[in-house]
Amino acid sequence: MLITSHSLKSQKGFSLIELAVVLVIIGILVGSFLGTLGARIENTRRADAQVQLEEIKTALYGFAVSQTPPRLPCPDTDNDGLEDAPCAAATTIGNLPWTTLGIERLDPWSSTWSYWIAGPYSVGFTLATNAAGIGQIDRTTTAASTISNNVAAVVISHGRNQYGAIDLNNQAMPAVPAGAAYDDERENVDTDAVAPVLFISREVTGETSPQVFDDMIVWISEFELKGKMVQAGKLP
Repeated sequence: MLITSHSLKSQKGFSLIELAVVLVIIGILVGSFLGTLGARIENTRRADAQVQLEEIKTALYGFAVSQTPPRLPCPDTDNDGLEDAPCAAATTIGNLPWTTLGIERLDPWSSTWSYWIAGPYSVGFTLATNAAGIGQIDRTTTAASTISNNVAAVVISHGRNQYGAIDLNNQAMPAVPAGAAYDDERENVDTDAVAPVLFISREVTGETSPQVFDDMIVWISEFELKGKMVQAGKLP
């Protein structure tokens, strides 16, 4: 049988250039898939964290209702899951007492929840108890953008980067990096010496943003808390 040069070429398969092109295309497709998958996983975790934060608020209300007079739990300062009472200081921060509240210990990124409480609401409060000016929620540290200045309690997830969080093994995760780009995240882990104690709640931005931020927080205003206690018959 006569073998032509054309048939010999057809048996050689792909050339190196053709293989390189195919590999580049595959790499692009895989990279695109992994990027989309990573974004979906992160969005799912944030959605789960939001659900957990609302459940934590409900648990905090339930705890307050169960106390006479009503009060919120103290933070867990030794990472055993139990509130460390008394916490009668003007302002106290630590971890959420997950065992005391009977809730999940960790957020979707496997960090403990940070928890702050205005001191007057940890010792038994009444309708006359005043937290004005003790705790405050802002949108950013760079401009006057107050959301609430009558804050009784704050719960924080430190998000994907976990800056300032405590992990599953009770080990401290990396501190918030220095620099102005991290001012908003730093505000959620520092302990302001002078009231108001500031916390930041805003949209998520990445590590390349001028202002890096991926914390998620929920807070309870003193009026919201008092309203719940009136509805439950714990306050007149």
